Amino acid sequence: MGNNTLFENAKTRNLGLLILRAGVGILFFVFGWQKIAGGEQVWNGVGSAMQFVGISAWPVFWGLMATLAEFAGGLLLALGLFTRPAAAFLAFTMIMATILKGATGTGIIDWYAPFTMLLIMTFFILNGGGVYSIDSVLRAKKHSGNLAA
Repeated sequence: MGNNTLFENAKTRNLGLLILRAGVGILFFVFGWQKIAGGEQVWNGVGSAMQFVGISAWPVFWGLMATLAEFAGGLLLALGLFTRPAAAFLAFTMIMATILKGATGTGIIDWYAPFTMLLIMTFFILNGGGVYSIDSVLRAKKHSGNLAA
């Protein structure tokens, strides 16, 4: 098959990247919003994951930080704005979620979801948001501005 087939087309790959980025970003945003609405009790539970890496102080603070990472990071990821930093914060959050689920769960069924999201965030850290992202638009404006100077 040649390079013009549907599944080898750069446009199709970029569209797939957009769908993945926006879909996963929206999921994080919605879950983050639910945790924000859950308040201090939820944040305390989320932040308790830090005890598994030796940090037992301020679980509400850590839980709020994880919640904000999911909420704001999810929105930024969906938009493709500051994709790599947003994915990095989300990756750290998913590392902690994987550790928490691994330590408190009953096996792979409990930690595969945060681990899968960690893998996806690693992809976005390495590759950015793609051509259909605000990052790409800003980069193009920056480069076109440099050429005019």
